Amino acid sequence: MKAFSKLHTITKSAFFICAFVLTLAGANPLISAISLCSALLYIAVSTRKAFFASMRFAIIAVLVVALFNMLFAHYGTTVLFIIKDTEFTLQALIYGVHQGLVLSSVMLWFRVLSYCQNSAETAYLLRFSPHTALLFSMVLGFIPRFNTKLAEIRDAQAGLCATDDMTKKEQFHTALQNLSALITYSLESSIITADSMTAKGFNSRAVSPSRYKMTTRDVVLTIIILVCFVYVLYAKIAHRLVFIFEPETYFKTIDPVAICLTCVLLLLPSAAEIWEVLLWKRATLKM
Repeated sequence: MKAFSKLHTITKSAFFICAFVLTLAGANPLISAISLCSALLYIAVSTRKAFFASMRFAIIAVLVVALFNMLFAHYGTTVLFIIKDTEFTLQALIYGVHQGLVLSSVMLWFRVLSYCQNSAETAYLLRFSPHTALLFSMVLGFIPRFNTKLAEIRDAQAGLCATDDMTKKEQFHTALQNLSALITYSLESSIITADSMTAKGFNSRAVSPSRYKMTTRDVVLTIIILVCFVYVLYAKIAHRLVFIFEPETYFKTIDPVAICLTCVLLLLPSAAEIWEVLLWKRATLKM
């Protein structure tokens, strides 16, 4: 089921913009955790195969960023342990966890974006700037093609020589060769695409009819997204969602309504998918 991806591209774009802004500007570990859990839930509901890989990435990202921040940033009053007169504090660890949550959340929401929005919808959104729309849609199209081509290059390299018996230096040299081949392929593909568009008479000023129609559901969901976003943003600006990281760690102020609306906003894609599954099961039971 792809209920969320079937929504109007303006509705989806409004959601992703709001999700990115709240995740990056929230400065609150609770909002970051809600964002990460919401992205993981959507991936689990829509594409179960990628859930465990996404979960593994999120755990590794949070641990690495948290440990890195604790090892190299020393602030706060709660000392966990001391090594050679260097204090490692709980506040640095918590801030690192927050940064890891933000990083993994943004990366996973970009993955969800790749599931829900294709290059044609991106071109439709940026139709007021055709060159930008074309460039962005081409980039989105090149990413999966590059992944497929890189897998083919690796398979070909493995067929030419046994990569399992290579030393670290040989593996590094092989990886550089694969990267060089991929860059060559990308440059050739860009030239071929440019020549093809020139031959077909590409005109950035051409006007094409829109095939995307706003429905009542799209309008209602867009209003819900904007209302939730505006209130949470207002709560943030009005200092109703303040989390202190140092010298001590605590919630200075917290707005329960803003937290609930954050959950409503970020869980909207998963709710759309689950609702469609329930409707589908209900319809099959009646048959």
